[in-house]
Amino acid sequence: MRNSDHKVTGIRVLDIAEESAKTIEAMFSKVVAEINMQKTPIIDVRVTDNHCFLLLGEKKTETIK
Repeated sequence: MRNSDHKVTGIRVLDIAEESAKTIEAMFSKVVAEINMQKTPIIDVRVTDNHCFLLLGEKKTETIK
């Protein structure tokens, strides 16, 4: 996913190493619910073997010159 039209304002990291799929799903759902309550858009999700990264942000606003 290309994020050139978004500005990253935060990141949430989940340590998913040695967790079961059911546990990862519960952790992910809880974090997404928390982020949605803050009304912060999730602009991307990246996953490695050990971590899940949720990039938080907002649309870039264009400045008028």
